[in-house]
Order: sequence, then C-alpha cells, then structure tokens
Amino acid sequence: MSARFDLGVNTWQGYERLGKLPKGETLAQLLNLDISVDWLLTGHGDMHMTGNRPGLDAHLLGQIIDGVLTLQAQDGLQASPASQGQLISRIYDRLIAIPDERERRGALRYALDQAREDLAEAPPTGR
Repeated sequence: MSARFDLGVNTWQGYERLGKLPKGETLAQLLNLDISVDWLLTGHGDMHMTGNRPGLDAHLLGQIIDGVLTLQAQDGLQASPASQGQLISRIYDRLIAIPDERERRGALRYALDQAREDLAEAPPTGR
C-alpha cells in the first residue's frame, strides 16, 4: 500500500500499527478507492463507503484533517487516534451543512480554534 500511495514504508506502518492519521491528501486517495473515512478514523461502520455517506467532500475532509494535525503539532497537543477521528467527524458534520465556501472557511477556522481548546483540556493520551 505504501508504494500505491507513494509513501514510505515507515509512514504506512505508522498508520496501520501506531494509529497515526494520514494527511488529507492520502485520505482523499482512499476515498477514491471507496474506503470509508469514518471507518478509518473511528473504526466504526463498514470499511467500504458504498451505501454509507454518499457525496463525502474529500477536499473539505482533507482541510479539516490537516487543520487538526497542524494545530496539534503547533501546540504540542496530543489525542488518541479515536479522539482525533471523532473530533474530525464532528467538525465535518457541522461544516458540510454550510453551502457557501467563504462561510465554510470561516467556520473551519472557528471550529479549529474550538478544537484547540478541547484538546488542551483533554487528559493526556499516555503516549
């Protein structure tokens, strides 16, 4: 799989064995393969999207994931992969309902600011 996505073996093993989140671009490629991002991020539901959430906006999802990973790196905040997936899913569910792209960008900034606060208050993951 690492070769298919032009990623290093260690990077792919980090996803599979350590539960690290792929970047938005990699998730968008997985979406194109009918892999459910809900399943990847939370472990719940079916692995394949068929019949799950048609019309998933891969670009928006990538922006949210990159935003969450960036704020975690900038602030040194940590959350378990399951918590990250749940946070990303909640943000996505709120933003997908906003049809205007400009409003959506503003809402994303606000959601990431709120996520920063939520992650700062969360207990450490123990890793």
